[in-house]
Amino acid sequence: MMRKLGIAAAFFAVSGCFNPPSVATAPSVQRAPGDEMPPPDGVGPGGRYVYRLGALDTISVEVDGLPDMRREVVIDGQGIIAYPLAGSVTAEGLTTTQLAGVLEERLRAAHVRDPRVSVNIVTPTSNLLTVDGQVSKPGLFPVYRDMTLMQAVAQAGGENDVARVSSVLVFREVSGQQYVGVYNLKAIRYGNYADPRVYPADKIVVSENETRRLLQSLQGVTGIITTPLVLLLR
Repeated sequence: MMRKLGIAAAFFAVSGCFNPPSVATAPSVQRAPGDEMPPPDGVGPGGRYVYRLGALDTISVEVDGLPDMRREVVIDGQGIIAYPLAGSVTAEGLTTTQLAGVLEERLRAAHVRDPRVSVNIVTPTSNLLTVDGQVSKPGLFPVYRDMTLMQAVAQAGGENDVARVSSVLVFREVSGQQYVGVYNLKAIRYGNYADPRVYPADKIVVSENETRRLLQSLQGVTGIITTPLVLLLR
């Protein structure tokens, strides 16, 4: 009896080799078209990142020709700043250029002649991404300009001694859909494919185990060395 069971098990094992499930048979995961993750909502043309101010960002405000009007201001939890002659101004969601324009209008209404306002970011706090897993300094990191995956990992101190850089995940939500990209940092370093851009709210995980868990139900996934893999989590 045991011998028959062994033969049957071997038969089904061999049969499975000849009939592998198709890619993305898991009910919650499917392969996304193309090999580039879509950028999140609200980015600039061509996927360029545009920093929009948020709560707890520190900014500097200057008015040309009026040195006494220079201020460093922290945007409060409601996204508002207070500035002399301009009063309370909503800064959250604006670019520095847009906020400068709003302040110019307010100062002009307060009878400041031809105000020319400059707004610059001093300490970015609100636009953050997460780098986790097998890196030297996991945590939250500000994104205040265009940033790539390699640069984000470098901000976290780089991969640690036990990291498997062939298994780097980038999670991103776009228009209510959850995407995950699978990347190989060595392949990027060797020039096999471009270093992808990353954005605020992305979660980067350097972890072979988490990658294996994500892909364990996918069959026929090859070529990660030369091509990134993009999945859609349903």
